[in-house]
Amino acid sequence: MRSRRLRLALSAAATALAAASVLTVIGPADAHTVTPANTNASASTKSVLNWLAHLPNRGSNRIASGFFGGYSNSGFSLSQTEELKTATGQYPAILSCDYGSGWATNSDITALVDYSCNSSLKSWWSSGGLVTVSVHSPSPANANGGGLNTAMSNFSDLLNPSTAAGARWRQLEDKMAAGLQDLENAGVPVLFRPFHEMNGDWFWWGNRDPNTFKQVWQQMYTYFTSTKGLDNLIWVYSADFSRGNRTAYYAGGSYVDIVGMDAYDDNPQVSGIQSAYSELVGLGKPFAFAEIGPDTTGSFDYGKWVTAFQQSYPKTSYFLAWNDSWSPARNQGASTLFNNSWIANRGEVDLGSITEPGGGGTSSPPPPTGGTLLNGFESGTEGWTGANVTGGPWQVNEWASQGTYSLKSDVNLGAGAAYLKKTATTSLSGKTTLRATARVAPWGTFGTGSQAKLYVKTGTGWQWFDGGSVAVTSSGANLSLNLGGVANLGDVREIGVQFVPGSGAGGTSAVYVDNVTIQ
Repeated sequence: MRSRRLRLALSAAATALAAASVLTVIGPADAHTVTPANTNASASTKSVLNWLAHLPNRGSNRIASGFFGGYSNSGFSLSQTEELKTATGQYPAILSCDYGSGWATNSDITALVDYSCNSSLKSWWSSGGLVTVSVHSPSPANANGGGLNTAMSNFSDLLNPSTAAGARWRQLEDKMAAGLQDLENAGVPVLFRPFHEMNGDWFWWGNRDPNTFKQVWQQMYTYFTSTKGLDNLIWVYSADFSRGNRTAYYAGGSYVDIVGMDAYDDNPQVSGIQSAYSELVGLGKPFAFAEIGPDTTGSFDYGKWVTAFQQSYPKTSYFLAWNDSWSPARNQGASTLFNNSWIANRGEVDLGSITEPGGGGTSSPPPPTGGTLLNGFESGTEGWTGANVTGGPWQVNEWASQGTYSLKSDVNLGAGAAYLKKTATTSLSGKTTLRATARVAPWGTFGTGSQAKLYVKTGTGWQWFDGGSVAVTSSGANLSLNLGGVANLGDVREIGVQFVPGSGAGGTSAVYVDNVTIQ
């Protein structure tokens, strides 16, 4: 890490002359969703955040891959991304651009913030990928910018636009916001990572007074979301593993969506990274490795990161590998990392039709009214289990047809019918209708579509009765079973929902049940 930062500092002057390629949750494991800090976040922004938050609960395709494409006004291109594709056969799920060239100088300080990479980011999103933006910002302490590696003596000036530095900071913020607005106009959600490695001592914003830093972050968040009206941002807090105070600068859950770290070390399981992971995961947000790379470039084995994710960092939602000499394609083990079953690459970003947190393209149908609630899952799984599922069931709050919670299990759509059920002897004598609401998640390949059946098994022979197949989507569907022709209603052994994938279905997804009622 120090080696990389030293190179960055020493190359600042050269980069100004030839700025090409010199530089360079979730709490419990069964949590499934988060609420965006910005309650006005766009539907697609919410869906990206929810998809990332869900990933660590999957059996495969559970960590999104990422790669840095370069600095926007200093040689950004997709050439190294293509190089990675040649080495691995994969495009990364997430493409990164940096808007800043803070080591350079210009009489117009705003020229040092550049968003010409937006055209590539828009194309990446249109091609099924996600995008992230960071900013190696010029220092507002200097009229002509520069000073990336020089500590700003009066950091609190950023809070006061009547100061010269504060006024310049507003100009820089306005330029960043213009780029982010351009992406919002194109419908592109952005993982936005300002002030990265703030606990280090190598950037002008680093190692500042924590309380002042929090206020600066909060000011930026409020300025961008409220004043500028940017609703396409997922705010990423990214500390450096090699320094302490990793959580000291955290501005709070109302201003941050994802927490993570930058980790450059030849041993991805070194104790410092492990302790940083524990501290950051403890903040209760989805977790990411926002930058990874080796200290010793050229011979590093990126396959070590597969072992590290599986053994030490299972709650990771995504990683982002740096470019140039740190690139996986210019080291070893790139294919091992990008082709591991845990990794989701571009083409596997299965947001589906999500337009609300955990919801489908349209709202769920109103749940049936009347009757007695048997299971609403407001108090847990309530005795329900799963069959032919890959995870769960869990009580989740990412979707519900009534109340706050529903029941959810992960499934493999290529493995045939899956079941959510409660196996317990009960009497439904005198009852006429059993109802429930079912749903499938938006991700996965559904082929000709999924069907769901509400069923009971009765008597010592466990005789099957169902209400017939109903098409079920991410918007949900109401299921009903007329009990008039059901034998042995006094001896019901099982109540459940069967989910049957359509022809051509495949990949991972999830199924949900809620609002099981009897009338």
